[in-house]
Amino acid sequence: MDKPGEHLELLIGGDLYLAHRYARAATNRALRAHRLDLRHFAVLGHLAEAGPTPQSALVGQLQMDKSSMVYVLDELERQDLVNRRKDEHDRRRYAVHLTDEGRARLAEVTRIAAQTMSKLLAPLSESDQHRLHALLTRFIDHAANET
Repeated sequence: MDKPGEHLELLIGGDLYLAHRYARAATNRALRAHRLDLRHFAVLGHLAEAGPTPQSALVGQLQMDKSSMVYVLDELERQDLVNRRKDEHDRRRYAVHLTDEGRARLAEVTRIAAQTMSKLLAPLSESDQHRLHALLTRFIDHAANET
């Protein structure tokens, strides 16, 4: 129920914020032993799905600011999980490529991240989880088109 004087949309916004904070903190704790955090995981996952991607495109696609992206890519490169090469289509920019080591590490941490989220989602039935996913997907698609 709404608290007196509060709007449902504001309560949902606060709930989304807290859900994100808890999920991020739990996942980061689980990934720490592998010298990664959720930002690294997002970049590796995106590259595995999309293939080599210009660094500038990663910023927009992952909603990360430029300086954070540089920090994340530098760390992933130090660990030999990605490398940056001149883009084949535009030699003025760099494309980020997933290495074999990056692919192997991604497989390992995907399992760990899934276990972590499974624990957080334990209070929800499987059908609740599917419904939550569908609702969040609709929300994200709408929000992406609003910006």
